[in-house]
Parts: sequence; C-alpha cells; structure tokens
Amino acid sequence: MAYWNGKVIVYTKPEPCKKHPGWEWVDCGCCGGIQWGGESPTTCSECDGAGSYFRHIKSSVYALYPGGPFLSREPK
Repeated sequence: MAYWNGKVIVYTKPEPCKKHPGWEWVDCGCCGGIQWGGESPTTCSECDGAGSYFRHIKSSVYALYPGGPFLSREPK
C-alpha cells in the first residue's frame, strides 16, 4: 500500500496474485484505505477501504477482489 516516508508518497508496484492466477494485486494509491487530503479522513471510494484492488491481466478488468465486485476497465 502507498505510504508517506516523510518526504514523498511511496507506491507499491503491481504484483501477481499467487492464490488467483491471472490476477494481479494493485496498490490503490490511498493511505491504507483512507483518502488523502480533505477536512477529515474518509474511506477511499476506489478500494472501499482495502488500500488495494485487483486487475485481471488478460481482460484488464479491475475488481475489489478476484471475481468480486468489478470497478472498471481503467485505473483511477
């Protein structure tokens, strides 16, 4: 998951999902499920607070989890 190292936001590269071949784990870019900025912390609307989502490699479909609620075909 993305995190603040004191100077910049550090993002994690996509990684293959070992339990579900054909899917890869993608860092949402939020901070542990919390959206950056704003007046008060809110749950990230992209990953529903998970801090990551999954991408089907062959079809480029994004989902909260493999075979789960689909998000889109385009990353945010």
